[in-house]
Amino acid sequence: MNILITGSSGTVGKHLKALLLQNNHTVFQLVHDDNNSNVKKDLTWSIKNHYLPENLFDTIDCVIHLAGSSIAKPWTKAHKQSIYDTRILGTRLLVEGLKKNPGRVKHFISTSAIGFYPDPGAVFSEDSPSGDGFLQKVCKDWEFEAQQAAALGIDVSVVRVGLVLEPSAGIFPVAAKTHKLGVVPVTGSGDNVWSWIHYKDLIHIYNALAEGSVPAGTYNAVSPGVCTQREFAKSLLKGKFLKFTPTVPALFLKIILGDRSILPLTSQRVSCERLLQSGFKFEFPEVQSAIDSLVK
Repeated sequence: MNILITGSSGTVGKHLKALLLQNNHTVFQLVHDDNNSNVKKDLTWSIKNHYLPENLFDTIDCVIHLAGSSIAKPWTKAHKQSIYDTRILGTRLLVEGLKKNPGRVKHFISTSAIGFYPDPGAVFSEDSPSGDGFLQKVCKDWEFEAQQAAALGIDVSVVRVGLVLEPSAGIFPVAAKTHKLGVVPVTGSGDNVWSWIHYKDLIHIYNALAEGSVPAGTYNAVSPGVCTQREFAKSLLKGKFLKFTPTVPALFLKIILGDRSILPLTSQRVSCERLLQSGFKFEFPEVQSAIDSLVK
């Protein structure tokens, strides 16, 4: 199968590309370049310049859309606009390109996030309503643009990604910095719920959607074993003589991080029941097994 990936230079994208190649797919990478100065063999596109290569989709069977500015960087006014534009305008540009190249692409798989849901709340399924904050608006508009591909006769899938556990990026290396000393701080009350997913399970979800072993649709990409921050910290400290989980006050985080404090203070219990019903099997369903696989 010929698969086009956006965001292939990101942490998840790199792992996903390797898995797809391992499974004998041909992978094309669409690399963002506002100056059209990329000298690699990768295809380039520019959201700012509203540019896609001509005939981009002529040989593509499936698109996996991962690209978007990092939400981990400081939320200045300009960066918040970038978070929004790279997702919404980027997805819109891809769908417009599909309209000009009808017939070949059969499946458009777009990323979203569990930031779609309110914070906090009850258990969220894919049918739960969205919230009203900045991240909720980004996710709602992002998914809306992706769903426009359905009018072209293309299957559309949306992957609402939870907190990704990966050894070199995201929350895990931050928490792992002090765990060797027997210390892992928690934020807020420590009882905030984290709906997480191991990066290997995440890339296998994308692969399963591309190959059709999981039917097209909207899915929460989270593990069955959601946990509180304190449970996560204690799992990371397993086997340590000292086990200290000090609390970083919510007020302190709000002063330091501003609006971005919603990330460490989030509390969302998200269900993956739809994925389980599809037949998908998690390699890391519980937090302890996930952490054990990442700790070195």
